[in-house]
Amino acid sequence: MKKIFFVLCTLFCTALIAVSIYTMKNTYVQPIDQPTHTAYIVKEYGGKLAVFNQGENRPLAVYEVYVHLLPENDIELLRKGIPVENDYTLLKTLENFGL
Repeated sequence: MKKIFFVLCTLFCTALIAVSIYTMKNTYVQPIDQPTHTAYIVKEYGGKLAVFNQGENRPLAVYEVYVHLLPENDIELLRKGIPVENDYTLLKTLENFGL
């Protein structure tokens, strides 16, 4: 009797785990071809680090980070402009520049 109960519990738990994994996989996977929207551009402005709204010429904010003091890779990225999708990514990008 105990063996049957143990086997039934094991089968039930295994089925429950399989259903949970299947549900999580189908719930949280986003399509690869989903377009992303750029909200901000981080780039150089007057020799300093600045944040712009996408498509605007005037900066939202200018920071006391002098671009010429940064590594060459960062300078090149800032000259081209770094596209940022949302506020969270913007904060992470600014943290990378020491803000």
